[in-house]
Amino acid sequence: MDYNFIKFLHIIGILIWASSASSLGLFMLYSAYRKKEIAYNEDIRKFYRIMTNIEIVGFLFAIMMGFLMLHLLKFSFNIIWLNIKIFLVFSVLVLLEIINFYFVNLYIPNSENKIYAYKKYDKFVMIITLPLIFVSLFIIFLATNKPF
Repeated sequence: MDYNFIKFLHIIGILIWASSASSLGLFMLYSAYRKKEIAYNEDIRKFYRIMTNIEIVGFLFAIMMGFLMLHLLKFSFNIIWLNIKIFLVFSVLVLLEIINFYFVNLYIPNSENKIYAYKKYDKFVMIITLPLIFVSLFIIFLATNKPF
């Protein structure tokens, strides 16, 4: 397989993940700021769940292509910027996506008190959105500038 083609697919996965993750998180922040009652509109929540699952698929695709790129590099871990990137992906992003998947696909659908479950999830999203965007931008900086 061609490394550059795998890199292209990796970037596609990142774009799917990052665009939906950041825009949905910012949507939640905006909704909270505007204090509208759309936060508990079931149609919006269904759309949000679909988009969140697309986000997770994009993230998993990016991870798989990242592993394939590592394989093509013969698992060369002597690249400092790549080690930092891998650490951030697995210590921050994977953890947050696991929690996100749990909320969207397990906790909220099985909750008896949906409003309470949505409030917990919304709080989680509001706490992680900006740090998630900054960590993601730093990872992109590392990948594009290769500073170390």
